[in-house]
Amino acid sequence: MSGLQALPVNIPREVSSLLLPLADGQLLVPVDTLVEVIGVQAPLSVYGAPDWYLGELKWREQRLPLVSFEVLRGSSLAMGGDSGRIAVLNTGNAEGGLPFVALMLRGTPRLVRVVQSDLAGRNQSCKSGELMHVALSGEEAVIPDLQALETACLQYHRGG
Repeated sequence: MSGLQALPVNIPREVSSLLLPLADGQLLVPVDTLVEVIGVQAPLSVYGAPDWYLGELKWREQRLPLVSFEVLRGSSLAMGGDSGRIAVLNTGNAEGGLPFVALMLRGTPRLVRVVQSDLAGRNQSCKSGELMHVALSGEEAVIPDLQALETACLQYHRGG
């Protein structure tokens, strides 16, 4: 035997992904994480919410938390402009308490093909909501921790 073992799954050579523009950088997510991009709308106000929790949106008969990723990770709240959008993301937890969350964007998402040779991890400490800092063909991006984002929203709703 050669010592090589077959992996139990096929690893794709390329992953269709999106760069989501923020006021202070961009997020990198797989394309199937993005459910819909909608125009900016005023969220319903919520009492006693943390600064990063901008309110709640009515979307497809549901109420979604609208989050500022910049504020979640410690930056100041960026004022919206004409190019603002809202991204509805799938948290990957369909059975959980919060299958979708909405993020404020500062532009339109851009489709990218991620190939392992074009992606490099960056040695930078992660802040709240960040899973990993990466460079994709020289462009810096952050892979968001959607589970942590969901948990933070749910903890706010539980009052803790």
